[in-house]
Amino acid sequence: MSLAVCEWRKLFHLPALWVFLGLCLAFNALLLAGPSPYDRIFFNETSADATTLGQRVDNDFRVRLAALPDTENREILRQSVTNMENIFEPYDTEKLATFYQEVTAGDSIAQDILTWKYELLQDRVDHLAQTDAALDLYAGPITQDSHQYLYNNLLRAIVTEGILLGVLCTLYLMRYEKLTGTQDVICTSRVGRQLWRRKVRISIVASLGLYALLILATLGPYLFLWNYNGIWESSVSSQFNYYADLFFVRPFLTWIDLTVRQYFIAMIVAGGVLVMIFTLLTTAVSLRLRHTYMAAVTVAVLCAVLMGLSTVTGNLGWWSVYLLCTFSPVNLWLSFNCWFTEMGLSAAIPWQETVGLSLGLLVYGGLATLALKRFEREDVS
Repeated sequence: MSLAVCEWRKLFHLPALWVFLGLCLAFNALLLAGPSPYDRIFFNETSADATTLGQRVDNDFRVRLAALPDTENREILRQSVTNMENIFEPYDTEKLATFYQEVTAGDSIAQDILTWKYELLQDRVDHLAQTDAALDLYAGPITQDSHQYLYNNLLRAIVTEGILLGVLCTLYLMRYEKLTGTQDVICTSRVGRQLWRRKVRISIVASLGLYALLILATLGPYLFLWNYNGIWESSVSSQFNYYADLFFVRPFLTWIDLTVRQYFIAMIVAGGVLVMIFTLLTTAVSLRLRHTYMAAVTVAVLCAVLMGLSTVTGNLGWWSVYLLCTFSPVNLWLSFNCWFTEMGLSAAIPWQETVGLSLGLLVYGGLATLALKRFEREDVS
């Protein structure tokens, strides 16, 4: 039997893994049952109308919508599109820059960084104005609620569960031989110590595999309940889509043109990268510490410290330090529901989540590699 098969068997025979996975699926089922049936019906009927009429709301769209049979939901939709205009034509990002200058008053470096970011964002707004992205229907008046439900509630929960499952798998595999009293024997040879390289690879594959399982088991039923057939090709920057940061409401301005389908796929892939980063972090910690529970506590404490650091620096007005903290994996997780947008005070630069995830892979992948090489050389008895 190959070593890889043995490592996979260790995971498959871990009862806690399956219990926790079952709890995750049960929790996701509760999330799926959360929205009101009326919201789902409205969403599905709007999607069905968009399949017939298209996504771009123009005079022809309104005329054909008016010709469809009257229903209560359709009447609400008609009213919502009656006076639709291209909101990006007059939109000026200077008001966002001014708002954040007031928030970060006292820190000129942070003010300059955020002003620069919103100057770049104006080019995106001008482009969106030219493409009439704001005139896409998406899901009409229920767009914002349904979008935030999917990304701020459902997909965020899946990513969080994937992270926790990845941490559990990594801690168990890294310290299995220590728990069973076989580590000293295996580590007497160089070949034996190289087993931990295989454990690292299997931990990463297992965490991503469990994340994929959660995606299929949760988003599969979600897409069955919520009909996206007429919505996939809408711009995610429809004027019906927006979010708020520090109670300041703004359009959903992405750094690149994205349809609902493209944004959906990008968020799933980026979520998987975040799962991998936390797995690498756990690998580095567990290889340096010789106690499973101590490693688990250390990972939790590191995450708490990174989260607390942002809170403390924000409260103290150290906004430049705060902006540096936004690149951490924990802060990226906190801002998950607005990835690929300007992200407000949660981002110092364009494409913050992409840069942050890339840095996370580089930093924590490097730490895991260094920890692994040191483990292969040191006395672990």
